[in-house]
Amino acid sequence: MTDVPSIRRSETESRRTLLGAAVGTLAGAAVLATASRASAADSSGGVRRVADRAMDRFDHGWRTGEWEPFLAMLTPRFSFWFPEGQWRGRHEGEAGRQAIAAWATFHGDNGNRVQGRRRNVTTMGDRVLYEYDTRGASPSTEGYLNWETIIVRVTGERLSALHEYWGNIPPMAE
Repeated sequence: MTDVPSIRRSETESRRTLLGAAVGTLAGAAVLATASRASAADSSGGVRRVADRAMDRFDHGWRTGEWEPFLAMLTPRFSFWFPEGQWRGRHEGEAGRQAIAAWATFHGDNGNRVQGRRRNVTTMGDRVLYEYDTRGASPSTEGYLNWETIIVRVTGERLSALHEYWGNIPPMAE
C-alpha cells in the first residue's frame, strides 16, 4: 500500500511542474507579444517613412514637372484610382502602373503645376492617408482649388497603390 504522504508529495511535485510549465508558456507568450507589438510599431513607422518619401517625391513632381523620382518608387503592378478626366476610374495591375505613368507624363509635359499643403497624415496598417489643400501654381492650373485625400499603400520600400479623392469635382476657384 502506498502511503498518503508520498502521494501528496507526488501530487505537489506534479502541480509544481505544471505550474512551472504554465508560467514558462505565459512568459514566452508575453515575450512574443512584446516582440510582435514592437515589430508592428517598427512596421508602422517603416510604412510611414516609405509613404512620406514617396509623397515628398509626388509633391516635387507637382512643383517641378519631374515625376521620375516618384514613379521610381512604384511597384510594377499598381492600383491607381482617380476621380476625373482621362484617367477617371480604377486602374489595376500593369494597366494601373501604365495609367499613373501616363498621368504624370501628361502633367509634366503640359506644365501643369500645383502647390499642395498637407493638412493631416494618418497611418492605417500598410496604408497612409494624406489630406491636402491644393492650389494651381502655373498658368494652365491657375483656377485649380481643391481639397484632396490621397491614400497610398506601401509594399516593402515602394508604393503599390495611390487612390485619390477630391472635395471639389471639378476643382474650382474661390
